[in-house]
Amino acid sequence: MQLKRCARRGLAVATAFLALGALAAPAAPAAAAPPENWTQDGYGPGHTFYNPSESVINSSTVGKLKTRWTVTPRAAVDSCPLNPVAPIVAGGRMYVLEPDGNGVGAYDTRTGTRLWSYFAGYLEATGLAVSGGTVVVTDIACYSNSSYDSNVIALDAATGTERWSSLTPWTTDTMVVDHGAVVVSGYCGTCDDADRGVEAFRISDGASLWSRPNAVLAGPVARGGRVLLAHTRTPRTEAVSVTTGLDHWATGLRYTARAADPVRAQFYVSGPTGLRALAAGTGATLWTVKNEAGELATDGRRVYVASAGRFNAYDTRNGKLLWTRALKTPGHPVRAGGLLYATSGKSLMVLAPTSGRTVRSFGTATDHVVAAGGRLFVTNGRTVKAYTP
Repeated sequence: MQLKRCARRGLAVATAFLALGALAAPAAPAAAAPPENWTQDGYGPGHTFYNPSESVINSSTVGKLKTRWTVTPRAAVDSCPLNPVAPIVAGGRMYVLEPDGNGVGAYDTRTGTRLWSYFAGYLEATGLAVSGGTVVVTDIACYSNSSYDSNVIALDAATGTERWSSLTPWTTDTMVVDHGAVVVSGYCGTCDDADRGVEAFRISDGASLWSRPNAVLAGPVARGGRVLLAHTRTPRTEAVSVTTGLDHWATGLRYTARAADPVRAQFYVSGPTGLRALAAGTGATLWTVKNEAGELATDGRRVYVASAGRFNAYDTRNGKLLWTRALKTPGHPVRAGGLLYATSGKSLMVLAPTSGRTVRSFGTATDHVVAAGGRLFVTNGRTVKAYTP
């Protein structure tokens, strides 16, 4: 009997210790939200339109997406008739160009509340990117018949306060940010010795790093601190350093740069021969798809191309066609969260990237799609809608 009482007492003590241990054990940490990074048109400097960090919106949650807020910046009476650019998302803020103020607006990504706006006077903002805590903006004097200069402006990302403004003689139409520099290019209507040119500025202070006449950015693409320049007076494309402008290699063809692979050391370009993959280090042709052209996205395994009336997916290793999907007027593809987004007519299609089959469709006209931080941002003209599961 005594032994039984001792056994019961020992069991009770052990149970009490187990319960105390359970109370004292730290709770399992909550899953961290994916970073809100879509810092320039095309996701990043590679212009891949692929967000590898998105995990909240996937095949199991995309069917639960609901509109959380809608923002429509007003257009001023005298605003320039420019095409809206994709929203930029970073650090809990969405940045968009605002025609009503000829500038930039920052919005809370959770609520759509405007946090600040920057007014650019009679100038019209045309380009937008975020680098660290700095918003980089390019503009043009859209109603001037004599001024073709552009400003490159740096704003504080948290407050919208102007940090610096630098002038370039080119009417900027292309920009890319990489390695602490912003590279811009465009045309000049009053220059005697050059019709187009490129210039790079240091983001920390706006200092000009280098410039090049009679060349333009082959596209808003950078990889490993290099951009591709297309010469305007000779059939030539060269890879140069973002920070110094020094040459690395050149080819005897003029290309349009579409993207840089996020995994493989290669650029994707289009030209008279079709779609090509070029070795990032040497410019050597790795593979070619004849007669292929169009906007594309790449995730390091496949290259998705919006062709005439269809989407095509190619193997990044050899350019082999993996699948094709007929779509009416396909728009720019976007890859995130195991999904492929594609505009088709007035609908946004959600496809399986491995096969092109339909996962879901939205019955709304769309211009741009951004997936970041567990939110889907879709634009229709100036209107931005934010969706979450």
